[in-house]
Amino acid sequence: MHLRQNIYGPDSAENQYSFDQLISENEEKILNLIYGMTGDFHLAQDLTQESFLKAFQAKQSFNRQSKFSTWLYRIAVNTTIDYQRKAQVRRENPAEEIEVNSNEQDPDCKCQKRAMKEVLFKAISKLPFQQREVFTLREINGCSTKEVAEILNISNELVKWRLHKARNILRKSLSEGYLYKNIGSLKLGPKGIE
Repeated sequence: MHLRQNIYGPDSAENQYSFDQLISENEEKILNLIYGMTGDFHLAQDLTQESFLKAFQAKQSFNRQSKFSTWLYRIAVNTTIDYQRKAQVRRENPAEEIEVNSNEQDPDCKCQKRAMKEVLFKAISKLPFQQREVFTLREINGCSTKEVAEILNISNELVKWRLHKARNILRKSLSEGYLYKNIGSLKLGPKGIE
């Protein structure tokens, strides 16, 4: 199957992008989203591939009224929710760590960031599902409040409320329950945690 098929119409400004380019641009964000929702890195990799397969199979249904990433996030969220419903599994401990984006060469610093990232994802995995979903989209993947509302089909106010609750729970759990008080040195950027 040849993936270099254009998802946009011929008169679209984005017509230079092929489907595989759009997928590769969003791969890390989708992986972070699903990892944040499941807390299991290997499961997140599997569900990310499944999400991309569903997106490819349904690419003709992309209506171009929203951003491609919003459409792709919705597929990833639905795929993850479907899996969790079928398996009736809610994992509390992330099994693996994901690669830390870092320009530093110091192995100790990389190791510390990796450990802090694992602590953060462990805390995120303990959030109630709806708050975890909003927090992961907004803070880990860098979506706007409007994009999160569109992806989850909820109001902007509900996104803000769930995000507020998630931040409060995380702030409390990270300050009380973990050894790493320096979690703030991790940057939540547009490409995930750095």
